[in-house]
Amino acid sequence: MGMEISKTVGSVGVRNRATLVGNICSGVPCMDSGPLLRVYNGEVATISKNGERNIPVEDWFISPKQTALKPGEFVTSVSIPFPKEKHAGCYVKLGRYSGEDLAQVSVAILVLENDNFRISFGAVAPVPIRAGKIENLLNGNALDDSIIEKAVKLIHTEIKPITDIRASKEYRMHMAKVMFERGIKAAVERLYGKGPEYGTSLI
Repeated sequence: MGMEISKTVGSVGVRNRATLVGNICSGVPCMDSGPLLRVYNGEVATISKNGERNIPVEDWFISPKQTALKPGEFVTSVSIPFPKEKHAGCYVKLGRYSGEDLAQVSVAILVLENDNFRISFGAVAPVPIRAGKIENLLNGNALDDSIIEKAVKLIHTEIKPITDIRASKEYRMHMAKVMFERGIKAAVERLYGKGPEYGTSLI
């Protein structure tokens, strides 16, 4: 899924010069790497004259453009612990046009064997968020149209989109539901060696 996300970041020039650390230190809600790190339970390592810290990514994002990085601290690494069990994922990003653009809505879905799911949304809340209510509904249950419909109905309780120059909050809410439904079906299909190839646009 990381490769799928990387292809959506900025332009070719940006992808050749930018870094994951720079992306997460910006703290902008529409960043592409935030949802990825949330579903993989990433951790950020920092160092300063006061010592070293390891910060779970769930504690890294504080508010728009604000992170847990303190004055005088530098990020030394970001760890992304891959699950030991078989897994697959899907990243769906909505922009205004094809090419270099920020996300209007994004959703990262990681599905693990035994029907366990991790779901994160970007650009629809002050920080990248994990959809805990939806995960609790889905985990341990075989995916079918009925449970997907129930999950879609929970999305409005998980995200808090705003209206800005890129999209209205109503449009973001609607598209988050469409993208989630398509993304979770694709992730499960990929787990079993089927479905769209990584990098295939679902919107």
